[in-house]
Amino acid sequence: MKRRIHTNILFLLFVISLFQTPIFSPTNAATYTSNKTSSGGSSYTLYLDLDTTSWTRESTYYLYVGLTVNSFGSGIYDFHEIVLWMKFDDGSGYTVVSESEWGMIDTEGDYYEKGWYFVPSEITVDSFSIYIGSQFWEDVGWGDPYTDDGWTKMADITVSDPAPPLITHPSDITYEEGDTGKEISWTATHITPDDYYIYQDDVEVDSGYWSSGVPITYDISGLSIGDYKFEIDVWDDYYQWTTDTVYVHVRDLTAPIINSPVDISFEDTVTGKFVEWIASDAYPDSYLLSRDTELVESGTWNFNTQLRFSLDNLEEGTYIYCLTLYDESGLYSTDCVEVTVIGTTKTGNNPILTTIISVITLLSVASIYNRKNS
Repeated sequence: MKRRIHTNILFLLFVISLFQTPIFSPTNAATYTSNKTSSGGSSYTLYLDLDTTSWTRESTYYLYVGLTVNSFGSGIYDFHEIVLWMKFDDGSGYTVVSESEWGMIDTEGDYYEKGWYFVPSEITVDSFSIYIGSQFWEDVGWGDPYTDDGWTKMADITVSDPAPPLITHPSDITYEEGDTGKEISWTATHITPDDYYIYQDDVEVDSGYWSSGVPITYDISGLSIGDYKFEIDVWDDYYQWTTDTVYVHVRDLTAPIINSPVDISFEDTVTGKFVEWIASDAYPDSYLLSRDTELVESGTWNFNTQLRFSLDNLEEGTYIYCLTLYDESGLYSTDCVEVTVIGTTKTGNNPILTTIISVITLLSVASIYNRKNS
């Protein structure tokens, strides 16, 4: 199990540059202000422009610190050598973040502004406050008054981890045993991807590192018939993870293969005749043999085998023999053969022989009659 590593390092902050015009307008800015009075009696306002005070790690946020002159004090002509400061207070001490270049304001209502951008990282604390400080001189000639207004709290910031990774959900898979090229493909997205783990029926079978938007594939070919559960856990760099599960069903989808023997015809005096089928299946099970819809035999059969059934002792007539083969998956195949048994003289049905016998019988009776009457 992954463990979070804590650190006392707070954040990464980058200076943008000095802006002559505020970036945020009053309609979309979260503006925080503090009204001040300078050592020379001038009225000025410190302000902080933010887009939001709820930040998410690995996102970029812009901060604009400014000073606006509302009115000059008596005899004051300008502010010069203005320096703006910004720092974070996370409850465990102050950290000075950055300071601006020197600036100058010589017109009431004008402003001086400094911009930074900030990217909370894994090591950024969960909350802190932003403080602003300013230092400047006011121009009245020799001995200009100097103002250092210390630190003024402007806003409280909360920082949260990004949402856990997002991951696609592939459909469950069914394929026939022996098929190749079968795989599961997941695609996960996150700003800070880390590692992944794949489990087959709760046993780890693969792991590695993933990239946002790049498919993670796992080959599932070669499985025997059965049902399987494949689960993936994708982690981000903030020790959050997302899980997805795909069920794989490997089946026997092919019915038994059976040939089709030719129809059979023979005389009733002939013995040793049989009907024979050749069948194959990876998972043979049972068979049923019927004659004119009447079940005459059943049993089990083996892979790639010959099934032979005797036709002895059949009387004259035509019969339909049907063989149905089942495999372990319940799939079946059926083939039928027509068997014709032809009657012969042995049964007394030869008309020529019958006529000859009848004639001889009549002649014999006539001869006996003549001898008695002579």
